[in-house]
Amino acid sequence: MTETIRHPHVAGHFYTAVPARLRAEIEGYIAKPAAPRAKAYGVLVPHAGYMYSGAVCGRALASVEIPGTVLVLHTKHQVGGGTFSLAGYREWETPLGKLPVDEKLTTALANVGGIDVSNLPHFNEHAAEVVLPFLQVLNPAVKICVISVSHAPFERVEAVAEGIARAILAQDGDDTLIVASSDMNHYEDHDTTLEKDKLALDKLKAYDTRGMLEVCYSRDISMCGVHATALMLETCKALGASQVELLEHTTSGETSGDYNQVVGYASARVL
Repeated sequence: MTETIRHPHVAGHFYTAVPARLRAEIEGYIAKPAAPRAKAYGVLVPHAGYMYSGAVCGRALASVEIPGTVLVLHTKHQVGGGTFSLAGYREWETPLGKLPVDEKLTTALANVGGIDVSNLPHFNEHAAEVVLPFLQVLNPAVKICVISVSHAPFERVEAVAEGIARAILAQDGDDTLIVASSDMNHYEDHDTTLEKDKLALDKLKAYDTRGMLEVCYSRDISMCGVHATALMLETCKALGASQVELLEHTTSGETSGDYNQVVGYASARVL
């Protein structure tokens, strides 16, 4: 029997499991948006522990309108499922309560070529889970769909993105935000990470999805969610987006004080 409720896996580890404390922490993060709030097609946010990237994530999500449905595209850190795996849960639970899945959009997405339905890569995955409490605070009525994204060539990403865009437009395209969950370069020193990240973020700002993928490959930039980000960018483009605005860029060194081995964090919105 398929599990219908996805229970929190990293509560108490990546973020506090105490509801009141979690809500207060998130309200603090979202109190200062990275930019004046605007209607957006998509947004890029990091997915580390809140002490490291919660502020960047919160400020980015506070910079966009959170509509009735949010499609979360995240890095595939776990085994199981295919390249593009749509979660089959009906609800996602966090310490703040349960988020319902948008059943109509889920059905439409399940019929997109290249997407399979599997809970396997979602059981122990943190990349989508850490985003959800922010969505609950910003829009308590939000519904979600979640897709795990692994490595794929640009042409395949583009084809799946067009299918996702058609599925969204067949519902209510104006009422769906696409969130890409990705950290940037991993485990090099602060200056190297900022330099490498800038190469990828310059392509992102130029709305050059293929170039972003290529520079991550050629310069060994370990942006873990580059394919999820590519899928977000191309889906937004198919929906009518025309520009990307970089919001913030930093590293874990700013929090930990260890600048020798850091992880990069960035946020951006697609307009």
